[in-house]
Amino acid sequence: MAEMKEKVGCIEQDTPLVHRKIGSTTYLVRVHFNPDSKETLQQKIQRMLANEVQSMDLNSQIESNSV
Repeated sequence: MAEMKEKVGCIEQDTPLVHRKIGSTTYLVRVHFNPDSKETLQQKIQRMLANEVQSMDLNSQIESNSV
């Protein structure tokens, strides 16, 4: 991950920059983290996965009831 310092608008950005090439398109994505966050990255990912699994379970139940 490369770090890049540049001016965007009136705000100087000193954030990590991810380069990803998909096909012939190169995407540059800045990574931002909230310093006041109450959960770690691991906790956030676990919460998102749990929500996704719960959503998949509900969709599966709806589909099985409609058949």
